[in-house]
Amino acid sequence: MLASFVAEAEGLILGHILFSRMSIEITDNSVAAVALAPMAVMPMFQRQGIGTMLIAHGLDWLRAQSEQIVFVLGHPDYYERFGFSTDKARFIESPFNPKSFMALELKPNALECIRGKVRYPDAFGL
Repeated sequence: MLASFVAEAEGLILGHILFSRMSIEITDNSVAAVALAPMAVMPMFQRQGIGTMLIAHGLDWLRAQSEQIVFVLGHPDYYERFGFSTDKARFIESPFNPKSFMALELKPNALECIRGKVRYPDAFGL
């Protein structure tokens, strides 16, 4: 785990996001990356901007830590607003449907010329 953030009000946890270390395995090396998973907001508090706040805060924190690449599995209509793209992930092999597997470059061109396979932490069970 790299970072875990919660949104809370009056002692009640409204939402949570987790960022974990992962890698892209290339021919004879690996490239550090980050997995955004899971991100959840309690149903009664959804559609109030809490998820957006958690993601924005988390991505800002990752940038401050000099992280370069973040992957997420999710709905493109939601995650594209943060800059995630299926196109950025197209040369990275994953066990997921390519229509839902997205990448975000926190550093411009961080994925340029990278071809490989994602390796998630064992806790993901992949």
